[in-house]
Amino acid sequence: MAMKIGIDLHHGFLQEEVPFTVALEKAKQEGYDGVYGKSPMVASKTLDPVELKEAADTAKELGLYIDLGIGRVNPFNTNETPEVWQLGGGDYKLSVEKMLYAAASIGAKELIGVTAGWKGEHKGYHVYDRFRTDVTWEEQLRATANFLKSLKPVLLDTGTRINLETHEEITSHEIVRLIEEVGDDILGVAFDTANVFARGEDPVAVATRTAPYVHQMHAKDCILFFSDTGLIRQVKPVGQGIVDYHQIFSIIAPHQPDLHMQIEDHKGYMNIDIFVEQWRNSHPDMSLRDIAELVRLARICEQRVAEGSLPHPAIYEQPAYAEQRDERLGFAGHYLRTTLSELGLR
Repeated sequence: MAMKIGIDLHHGFLQEEVPFTVALEKAKQEGYDGVYGKSPMVASKTLDPVELKEAADTAKELGLYIDLGIGRVNPFNTNETPEVWQLGGGDYKLSVEKMLYAAASIGAKELIGVTAGWKGEHKGYHVYDRFRTDVTWEEQLRATANFLKSLKPVLLDTGTRINLETHEEITSHEIVRLIEEVGDDILGVAFDTANVFARGEDPVAVATRTAPYVHQMHAKDCILFFSDTGLIRQVKPVGQGIVDYHQIFSIIAPHQPDLHMQIEDHKGYMNIDIFVEQWRNSHPDMSLRDIAELVRLARICEQRVAEGSLPHPAIYEQPAYAEQRDERLGFAGHYLRTTLSELGLR
């Protein structure tokens, strides 16, 4: 058993419109064990069985795995992916069921689901569905649980599982409660190691809390620094930030020694407004222990910036991602392979 390292096609590769088989060949050339696509539609927009088989055959020939997402599972925002609705002729549940069968047909059984998406065209807290005022986050979570339960017959029939990503809008506490309600036979965790900071959570604590349920990982790193409203997260290549991968892998390995992780690298800031009452009130599970750890890590980062061992965030953020891509991904891949080898997990 060994953990494997793949590439998130949507963030890691700049040309998302290349044919899927070409993306597979590129991933092989760059030394990855596999690829991750956000839905089976990356292999075939219409879920055509011939195209899906071609993708699976190519991956097999190259010795790569294919991991996939299943898209949005929160009924209050599924309308934001109209291309998925088209698969079911306007029936979203049917669309997702078709994607489950398509994914299973090419061997992708541990799928990633998300409860929302980043609404970058908006400002402030309205970029997150968590802060909607037309429907509460609690109502969205209830609807999500009901939708996931409705998929259980197909999930069991296909032998697939939906792993909810620790995305920007949902906490690990909330995901664990959904798993306990829906069942860990069809629901698990896709652990994004840097997104959890956005909800005021320490990734080592998240690993401890979710380890029995983690079946996928988005490997990402970051640094933290202070702002007038709390903290700011800046995404960094894996190994150049404050995520403690040695601890995290050691916690997860007993439960999932053959974990697939996808390097998901990009740029950008994200606010963690721990000084703002509205923000704090929207996180009823938030612990003093986690917040204290984030503050400690932010202090370390700012000291490193002052010493010159870390570049100033504003300077690092200036170049376009395309200018840094190869260096960032190369460093991340090497760091993960080295770390896994040191732990005897590769």
